[in-house]
Amino acid sequence: MDLSLLVVGLGNPGKVYDRTRHNVGFYLVDTYVSHQGGTWIQEPRHSGWLSVIYTPHAKVLCLKPTTFMNYSGTAVRSVCDYYRIDLQNVLVVCDDISIALGHFKVSIKPGSAGHNGIKHILECCGSGFARYRVGVGGKPQGMRLDDYVLAKFSPEEQAKLPEVAAAFEKNLEVFIDKGILKGLNFIERL
Repeated sequence: MDLSLLVVGLGNPGKVYDRTRHNVGFYLVDTYVSHQGGTWIQEPRHSGWLSVIYTPHAKVLCLKPTTFMNYSGTAVRSVCDYYRIDLQNVLVVCDDISIALGHFKVSIKPGSAGHNGIKHILECCGSGFARYRVGVGGKPQGMRLDDYVLAKFSPEEQAKLPEVAAAFEKNLEVFIDKGILKGLNFIERL
């Protein structure tokens, strides 16, 4: 095995947050782990749920922090330190209201783009990790941002999530095969 890759799905723990826009990172990583036949183990020392998937090219650690979104960096730092994972091998999956539902952007830019989970990871780990930003659509005029991202997807929006998950899994396979930096040139765009 050439590589250890950490895939972090951002979200908030608890059933009340299932299928909310802010938890799309949890949803995509959960779907990947399920399709790979993996299981989750709660790891209190790492402040999160962990699953390890072995592929021919890499050991893929999947993490869902249990620290709540705004403190995700604590879990990411702990797992990176314990498993000696370089930030260039970290992919963080999060929601983005500036991207239309069903679309995504991948970047390694140093800023948080206003996302508090990313901001805390930057504070705890520094820059150099990739962000897989999943579009959840813009909030309606007059609605508070926290109310929008913590709301559940509508039935119409939920119907699009399997397509989003399939594209994510296909792209993740490219990152596993080629590494994140090289993989950016080969991923499928929606």
